[in-house]
Amino acid sequence: MNHNLLLLRPADQSQALVRLLHQRADSAGTQLTCSIQSMVAIRGYDDPNYSLRGILSQTWDGGLMVSVNAAEYFAKQAREWAPECQMPKARWFAVGPTSAKAIAQVVQRPVTCPWRQHNSDALLKLPELNAVHGQKWLLVRGRGGRELVADTLRARGATVTYLEVYERIPVTLSEQQFEQWQQQVNGIVVTSAEQLGYFLAALPQRALQWLSQCYWVLASERLAQLLPTAMRKHVVIADSATPFAVADAWQSLITNAIT
Repeated sequence: MNHNLLLLRPADQSQALVRLLHQRADSAGTQLTCSIQSMVAIRGYDDPNYSLRGILSQTWDGGLMVSVNAAEYFAKQAREWAPECQMPKARWFAVGPTSAKAIAQVVQRPVTCPWRQHNSDALLKLPELNAVHGQKWLLVRGRGGRELVADTLRARGATVTYLEVYERIPVTLSEQQFEQWQQQVNGIVVTSAEQLGYFLAALPQRALQWLSQCYWVLASERLAQLLPTAMRKHVVIADSATPFAVADAWQSLITNAIT
């Protein structure tokens, strides 16, 4: 069977995954084509609630940047708006190794992330995030992000401040793009609930039949729950959103001939 995958990810975050997928396909003697489409455009956002200099001048016990985008836009704003300020000397955390690497490059300090599963639930199980009573935490994120981590840290006695440094804009799909996918794509890879939500919202109702025939490689059980029931016939869950975990899940799927 020939596999034509649609990867719902930013192009600049997909190259490692594409290389791994092609390596696995070659070793299995399988034909593979990958298309990349991000359903989210990112642009910088100036948080009206806080001064960046004020944020950088404070002492923080812990800090979290929720994504690579958060790290990149935080660094960009710091360079442009407060070049004389140093990065906070906090204990920094990330959901997974990809964002941890990006954050470490920005703050020039070690960054901790969960070892096996890379999601908010696994992050909140770390010992350092369970002993936060009386601490000050900084969460750098996109505009209007999830509240789970902040709410949990507050419930555990921490004071949490958000700094929002970017915002997301849904991408509009052309009719031609949809028709091309419907004719060619038989597998879809998703590692972000946001990407999945925008993708499903952008497609016409008649796409349901095509999507129900596709197989899905998802980065978490949470993503599977967001899929409409008709689309859950052929789903495999990766251990995390890292390229190796996603490639492993895809390889498992084609080896077991789920499709």
